[in-house]
Amino acid sequence: MVFCYLGCDVGAMDDARMQGQQGLTLLECLVAVAIVALLSAMSVPTFRDQLSAARARAGAHQLYSMVHTARSTALLSGEDIMLCPVQHLETAQPTCGGHFGESIALINSTGLSATLRQVWLPVGGVTVRNRAGTAVVGGTLRWDRYGFGNRNVTLSVCSGGHNWSVVVNRLGRPRLARQWGACP
Repeated sequence: MVFCYLGCDVGAMDDARMQGQQGLTLLECLVAVAIVALLSAMSVPTFRDQLSAARARAGAHQLYSMVHTARSTALLSGEDIMLCPVQHLETAQPTCGGHFGESIALINSTGLSATLRQVWLPVGGVTVRNRAGTAVVGGTLRWDRYGFGNRNVTLSVCSGGHNWSVVVNRLGRPRLARQWGACP
């Protein structure tokens, strides 16, 4: 720092200030960009892994809520209720068919008539298979007016190697289990 008393040249003071402000060199800028690129490349796989884990968990929680809603509806209404994968949602009469990785409908199946109550769309980026991970799960899940189910089933939800399963027993009660099934 230049101290100036009486009679100093103002131009000399400006020159002294400018010598301390030279900025970054091209090499320093390239090193900084390389470090940022390296850190970004290291964080992308971690982010993808977290995204896959969140998708698997969200898919399983959605299936769990479907099963819980179906059983509760059967108990509260005193009627038979079923969950089935549906096809042809764009038509007036969607039909049961397909597998539990697709859209799923809650249907009131009393007598000969069937009333569509609710439809859930699938969570993107997940697959739903059996516990062994070898086949998709189709058919219907039914609950009678007492809340009893028609079959034991494990719906294994996978995304990027992460697995959550919805296990439904013959009593119709669902439970969530982490790493209970195998992912293909």
